[in-house]
Amino acid sequence: MTYVRAFEHESRLLEHNPMGDPHVRKVHVYLPPDYSDRRKEPYPVVFLLAGWGGRGATYLADPGAFATSLPERLDRMILERQMPSCIVVFPDGSTRLGASQYVNSPVNGPHLDYLCDELVEWVDERFHTHRSRDYRGVIGHSSGGFGALVCGMLRSDRFSAITSSAGDCWYEFLYTHTIPQTIEAVKAAGGVAPFVEAFLASPNPLGLLGSRAVVAMLNLSMTSCFTPNLEVPVIRGDLWFDLETGELLDEPWRRLLAWDPLHMVDRHVSDLRSLRYLRLESGSEDEYGLHLGHRQLARKLERHGIRHAIEEYPGKHSGHHHRMPGRIAAMVHALLAG
Repeated sequence: MTYVRAFEHESRLLEHNPMGDPHVRKVHVYLPPDYSDRRKEPYPVVFLLAGWGGRGATYLADPGAFATSLPERLDRMILERQMPSCIVVFPDGSTRLGASQYVNSPVNGPHLDYLCDELVEWVDERFHTHRSRDYRGVIGHSSGGFGALVCGMLRSDRFSAITSSAGDCWYEFLYTHTIPQTIEAVKAAGGVAPFVEAFLASPNPLGLLGSRAVVAMLNLSMTSCFTPNLEVPVIRGDLWFDLETGELLDEPWRRLLAWDPLHMVDRHVSDLRSLRYLRLESGSEDEYGLHLGHRQLARKLERHGIRHAIEEYPGKHSGHHHRMPGRIAAMVHALLAG
């Protein structure tokens, strides 16, 4: 019954980027059991964004004997009338160093435009959709949650529904508490370049090199997204802290903070007010403090009179992909409620 198609999408926008990342990207599309181009009512569309180091197809992995895959659960919920039929799109926002954060960067390429312009239009041309932001939403976890929030603030012309699952925010904690680990990992490798080279050469860096190396790579990769500088070797961006002392460096730190959703809200109030649906979810013991970041974000939204919902559940940062079908269902109900 499950129908997921994999396409190779050739992006004009990503064709030239200094990192040399591929511009031909795999895009997976879930179609509901009743999908028909001749159906009278078009289908709402949800874009599902993966976190750092992942691609959209990450959500499609077989979870094993004791769980059901996301497409199978969506099939079941649609067939049992627990949710309306919808199309779900799984983009690839990855880069050589981990993730694009779904933002436009002179280093990684215009990933926000790729998602919101090229992919949205590509989906509307190929499938039976409403071709309207009123029936289009985006959900993401972690870096993908940040990407969803950015879409809600910078591209509300394309999306009217946003769900952030532990989306990156509160950078004063998120990108400072791991500075010591980053310094230790880089120093042990003999510098940024040898560290990155060893990380990328590992057959399984996320599993073999330990959490310190993963945290270091995540921090280093953020520079190409938020503090890009083509003159800097390897990482192509300015670090926001001193690699010897850990001291915050004023100019790159300000540039990084400008991308914190907590700082972005005040600049994009009208976009956020235009949304038909805005939801924040996180584990109540998120080790990156993102549940606290969401609480702060919710407080700011409330001050601006922006409609939203916030929920916390037992758990840490990871291990909650089983919640995705429910998130998709809630968003699709909201999109169709008008």
